[in-house]
Amino acid sequence: RMLIKAPAKINLFLEVGRKKENLHEIFSLIDIVSLYDLIYLKPSDKTKIEFISKWKIPEENTVYKLISILKNRFDFDVEIKIEKNIPPGTGLGGGSSDAGTILIYLNKIFKFGFKIEDMVEIAKNIGSDTPLFIYQRRCIIKNLGDKVIPVDDFKLYYLILIPEISISTKDVYDKLDQIGEYGDLTDLEDKVNILIEEIKKGNIVEVEKYMFNRLEKACFELNGYLKEVKYEIERQADKKFFLTGSGSALFSVFNEREEVEKIEKKIFLNGLKKYKVESIKFCM
Repeated sequence: RMLIKAPAKINLFLEVGRKKENLHEIFSLIDIVSLYDLIYLKPSDKTKIEFISKWKIPEENTVYKLISILKNRFDFDVEIKIEKNIPPGTGLGGGSSDAGTILIYLNKIFKFGFKIEDMVEIAKNIGSDTPLFIYQRRCIIKNLGDKVIPVDDFKLYYLILIPEISISTKDVYDKLDQIGEYGDLTDLEDKVNILIEEIKKGNIVEVEKYMFNRLEKACFELNGYLKEVKYEIERQADKKFFLTGSGSALFSVFNEREEVEKIEKKIFLNGLKKYKVESIKFCM
């Protein structure tokens, strides 16, 4: 059997436009980081999907969806065991990553013959974050998440903090629609290119100026406690923290590992999980 790693993602920049075909268009700069779900794959005579998880995983999960799509087209059987380390409902993309990563490997094992474009096409039917995991590196994602553009990936380090809250992505988007404040997606290339340039220069103060998450307001209106958590950790750390995706994970960005250690020691809050991670590409 084969062991593979499905990495988490964070959003360095996330703007959300109005709905199109009942889905929101997005524009996001994403980084792939070294926090992983572990996945065991083994060709078998009967398909079986098993999660080892302290969190509840829905029956109709991303991996189940992927296997259903593939089984409509191919005759194969596989045993899949997934050890969950990326907490669900945190904006770290664990479920999307599991599906995207498994797709890459099933394509190799069973020789489905998919090119990257084919895998992106399948991935977008699973979720708007799944296509980016076909690339497994820092990238810009656009439209409904199905347009993925890899970008320069100068090393970054992160401290991810996760309070004991899981947040429904759907609830956050519903709240966003209720608030009715959307971004203009037409002129974001320049803004995000400046952000990418500042990352290259290692200028974290400038990087933080250009970082943004449209969903933060909606998320905090839904969950006042999370807003308080952010305020408290920023006060303790004297450093900016950002929401990834629709939350609940918060993260701060650094260009040196030592800095992460230093800030981590300053933060004390009950029930807060801390992960020290770094940007990665093609982790497998």
